[in-house]
Amino acid sequence: MRATAVAVGLGVASVMAQSQPTPLRGLEATSSFVFDGTNSDIAQQLYDRHKAGDTDAKVSISSVPAAVSERLDPLSVSFDDLPGLVQRAVLWDSGFALSPDDDPVQIWTMADYTMADLAVPRAQVSGEGCTFKNCSQPNDVTAYYTLICSGDQMLNVSRCVADTFEDSAATSYLGSMWSVGGDPDMAPQIRLRDHAWEDPISKDSYSVYAVHTVSNADDPAWNVCPADDGYAALTVPCHRRDEYTDVEMAAMTKPTGSAWVTTWLEDEFSESSGGFDLLLLIPIILGTLAVFVGGGVGWFCWKKRTRKPGKGRYDLEDSGLNYLDGRTPVLALVNQVSTIETSGSCRSGSAGSNTTLQILLDSTHLMGKRIPYDSLTFETALSKGASGEHLQSHRMESAHRC
Repeated sequence: MRATAVAVGLGVASVMAQSQPTPLRGLEATSSFVFDGTNSDIAQQLYDRHKAGDTDAKVSISSVPAAVSERLDPLSVSFDDLPGLVQRAVLWDSGFALSPDDDPVQIWTMADYTMADLAVPRAQVSGEGCTFKNCSQPNDVTAYYTLICSGDQMLNVSRCVADTFEDSAATSYLGSMWSVGGDPDMAPQIRLRDHAWEDPISKDSYSVYAVHTVSNADDPAWNVCPADDGYAALTVPCHRRDEYTDVEMAAMTKPTGSAWVTTWLEDEFSESSGGFDLLLLIPIILGTLAVFVGGGVGWFCWKKRTRKPGKGRYDLEDSGLNYLDGRTPVLALVNQVSTIETSGSCRSGSAGSNTTLQILLDSTHLMGKRIPYDSLTFETALSKGASGEHLQSHRMESAHRC
C-alpha cells in the first residue's frame, strides 16, 4: 500500500510541478501576493508581516541546524539575534519545520517543487476521492478541511517528505491533515504534527506528517470550523522519511534557501551592513571639510602673523650692514612694514610708528649709530593734534642728519 502511495505521489507531483510554475517572489510586498492557503510561501508572508511591524517570540530550538548556520555565517548574521518572525522565515526557506518539542525537522521537496509551493490544491485532493468540511471566513472566502480521507489518498498528492520526529500525542491528535484558507494578515507558524490512526474498516495503520500554520490552540479539531467563524489556515501534508530508501531519497530535493531571502538577511541583519544609512555620510563629510577649512584658515592667519616681525627684523638687519661700511642706508622698511600691517586681515588695529620704533630699537646694527634726542633739530611744525605734533624734517640721507 505504501509503495502504491509513493509511486502515485511521485507521479502526480512530477506532472503538477511541470504544469504549475513557481510564483515569483521578491523583497517587496506586492498587492498580487495573498497568503490564503493556496500557496506555502511562508517566508514571503513572514517577511511582509515583519516589514509591517508585527513581532512574535523567538523560536526556542535546542540547536540551530547546520544548513542554517552555513547560510548565515558568510553574512555575519547570528540566528539567535534575529526577530522571531525572521527566524521562522529562515528556517522554512532553508527547508525546516518545528516538531512538537521545538526541534528543527528537515523537509525535502518532491519533483521540482520548492518550499513556497507545497500547498496541495483542493482539486487534487478532491480528485483522490477525499471529502471536505466547508467553513466560512470573515472575507467571505470559503475554507476547506479534509473530512473523509485515507492516508493513502492524502499521501498520493503530498509534495514533501519530512524527517522522522517524536509526537507523543500523535494517536490522540484529531486535527485535519489538509486545509486551505487563512488570514491575509497572519504570521504563520511552522508546526509539524504526526497524524497517526488505524482505519476502522480496513484496519490499516497510517501516519501522515503535516505542517500546521497556526498555533495548537487556534487549530480546530477534525470536523470543526474555526471558533467564531474566524479564519482557517493552511495545512500541508508530508510523507515520513522512514518510508523511503536512500535510493528513493536521492530523487528528492533538499532546499538550500531562496536568493531573495539571503539578500533580505544581508541587507537588514548583516554586521557588515550594520543598518548604516549612507545619508549619514553627508553631514560627516561636510563637518570634516568644515574642520579642515577652519583649521587651514586659522593656521594661515597664525603663520602670517608670526612671520611679520621676524621678516621686518631680517630686512632691517640686512639694511643695517650699510651702516658698517659707511654707505647711505635705504630705509624702505617703514613703508613696507606699515603696508603689511595695515593690509593684514588676521589682526585688529593698524600698524603705526610704535611697531617701526620697536624694530629700530631692537636692531643690533643701530645700537652704536643712535643720535641723542637733544642733538636733533626740528624745523617747521606742520600740524598739531591730540596725538602729538607732526614736524617737518629732512629725509634721513645719512646716519648723522635728520
